[in-house]
Amino acid sequence: MRRSAGRVKVYSAPIVHRPERDGSVVESAHVPFFLAMEYSAAAWRSLLDEACAGVLTAAELGVVDVSAQFSRELFVGEVYAEVALVRLGTSSLGFEVVIHQDEIACAVITNVLVRLAPGRTKSLPLTAEQRAILGAILVEH
Repeated sequence: MRRSAGRVKVYSAPIVHRPERDGSVVESAHVPFFLAMEYSAAAWRSLLDEACAGVLTAAELGVVDVSAQFSRELFVGEVYAEVALVRLGTSSLGFEVVIHQDEIACAVITNVLVRLAPGRTKSLPLTAEQRAILGAILVEH
């Protein structure tokens, strides 16, 4: 993938376990897939918030597809993600999130979302303003 400077956001935050449903603390250093997915969502939301500044928010979107490829085990602790908008459709957009640990790419997670109409039962085309903002950060494959 060709990545242009300024179009890829580096999202950095530690990845940690949250308490189990019963309140118990997880002692394992292994990061289960769902924590990586949550981290991915935080990364694309960060890019969306930064780029769109309220013109399009995560609350207006619904997830239609998520895929993940793990090439190395992730552990709790310091990680960072490179997040890029890689797809822009009429009502949908796709983010690619590459999660790194110890300077090694460990996971590539793709999130495809759609803008939803009020009632959240059907898609709604992106506005011209939204498309212009998103088009400016789109990374060409």
